[in-house]
Amino acid sequence: MKKVERFEVPRTIIFGPGALEKTPEVIPPSGRVLIITGKSSTRKYAERVAELLKQNCEIISYDQVELEKPGFDLVIGIGGGRPLDMAKVYSYIHKKPFVAIPTSASHDGIASPYVSFSLTQRFSKYGKISSSPVAIIADTSIILSAPSRLLKAGIGDLLGKIIAVRDWQLAHRLKGEEYSEYAAHLSLTSYKIAVGNAQKIKNFIREEDVRVLVKALIGCGVAMGIAGSSRPCSGSEHLFAHAIEVRVEKEDEVVHGELVALGTIIMAYLHGINWRRIKRIADIIGLPTSLRQANIDVDLALEALTTAHTLRPDRYTILGDGLSREAAKRALEDVELI
Repeated sequence: MKKVERFEVPRTIIFGPGALEKTPEVIPPSGRVLIITGKSSTRKYAERVAELLKQNCEIISYDQVELEKPGFDLVIGIGGGRPLDMAKVYSYIHKKPFVAIPTSASHDGIASPYVSFSLTQRFSKYGKISSSPVAIIADTSIILSAPSRLLKAGIGDLLGKIIAVRDWQLAHRLKGEEYSEYAAHLSLTSYKIAVGNAQKIKNFIREEDVRVLVKALIGCGVAMGIAGSSRPCSGSEHLFAHAIEVRVEKEDEVVHGELVALGTIIMAYLHGINWRRIKRIADIIGLPTSLRQANIDVDLALEALTTAHTLRPDRYTILGDGLSREAAKRALEDVELI
């Protein structure tokens, strides 16, 4: 008999052009409100939200947040991945509701309860950070104005779902790990949406292009909430991305979704999936399809491939106990990343 399951999924989702103006309809009077945003470009949206709410709001950049500071009744994250993630961390520590207002769509963390790998490591003293947004307000007219590279990276993150689910199934068969067929199907549906619409939405010049991307990314977040972990959306392709991210000097040197797309090509090869098709889709979108295009040194990629399995030893993937340097180099050569 299965144990009792608890799902953390968003209660309210509003998306479309002008959705930001609907904020007061989603957020009732909440006492003191902490608004965590980006360092510059997204602050104007935070100020607009504070103006709309007509409440006692404090706006602060994600890199200035005092996590131990109490006194807020609601936390709102406005911006890209880092502001949303820091809002989740604050929400988790203080057990306060969290609202996500994304200004770009470069990753699947919009609706996910979980934060990035780097923040998970950085704030490990707090335990397994998990805070599902009670509401998501995705203004597609704002997201459409985000840099095209970040929107394309959102599709790159979606491409990785086919590998994440394969790795999860492998762990279920070989290690007896719990597996949710429903969460897996939801994740794969987001992958299929990305693949099926790649040619049509790749330039992100229409509001409906962003709408398709946002829906798919939100679907992934819900899948993680149902699974109770990031398993349906993060496998060996993400481990490869994380292994590079922890080795670069500056966070802005690489784009997460681009690394995931490269990792997806490599892991598809290892799984025996049609990696050429995935690479062709990445090329259609305008994602990097070689290490040189992603500005990744070959030695860095090899080190990432041979050590990626150590980042999450609790998470079994196609990488198993690790690749030798020779096998890693052969994989990179065979999929023509070098």
